[in-house]
Amino acid sequence: MNAGIISPARVALIAGQTFREAVRQRLLGLLLAMLAASAGVALVLRDFHFGTTEQKFVLDAGFGAEALFGSILAIAATAQLFLGEIERRTVLMVLAKPVRRAEFVVGKLGGVLLLLLVFCAALTALLIALVWAQGRPWASAGAGAALFGGIALCGFVQWLELSVLAAATLLIASFARSSLFAVMTAFAVLVAGHLHPLARDFYAATGPGWAAAGARLLSWVLPDFRLFDVADRVAGGPPLSAGVIAGIAGYGIAYLGGLSALAVWCFHRREL
Repeated sequence: MNAGIISPARVALIAGQTFREAVRQRLLGLLLAMLAASAGVALVLRDFHFGTTEQKFVLDAGFGAEALFGSILAIAATAQLFLGEIERRTVLMVLAKPVRRAEFVVGKLGGVLLLLLVFCAALTALLIALVWAQGRPWASAGAGAALFGGIALCGFVQWLELSVLAAATLLIASFARSSLFAVMTAFAVLVAGHLHPLARDFYAATGPGWAAAGARLLSWVLPDFRLFDVADRVAGGPPLSAGVIAGIAGYGIAYLGGLSALAVWCFHRREL
């Protein structure tokens, strides 16, 4: 079945099965253990904070580890869980049932997003616990609620960034012939998503007109992952306002929906 209305029940069923498969592969557990070790090292080294406050050092180290390992998880899990079905030919058995290709793609992405949500929620809770363990008088003047709320919002933004990266990986996997190609290309997109704003600004200021136009076009195609970097605002920076969070959420959801739609379109035209 490749036409008609997408069934939320079938999408949820595929997403749940994808999440269970990811948990069975123990990739999430391994990364969570690595993150816990990284957070522990950051806590031990908080006295060597290189001129920053202990709190900011712990948060920067924690969110930096979340971004690094989360990107690895988003790319590797998406490529493996999606292309693994194609390489093992189990996708043919799934699509032989009353399951549409769009439901298969959206369900696979939903399972990965749930995996990333568990990952980001676990690390965010760990960071809150580490900051709490520093023994500050958070209860005074509502400082604790503001700080911990900011950490939670930063964790949400980090999950949204990883979700966009997973959707970009899914788009690549929808036409890729090997997991290695999908993984390497997705990492290239990740790097380009962090660097293309710099290239756009550089060519707009000093480059020829055609280079500036090309860099501007690239900025519309690739997501700007720098917009999701809000960790500095949690400790010592400007506060995270509702408008900032809404703008980032709208930007991320727009790219998430567009990349997912392109992945569905490409997979519809793929020969299995």
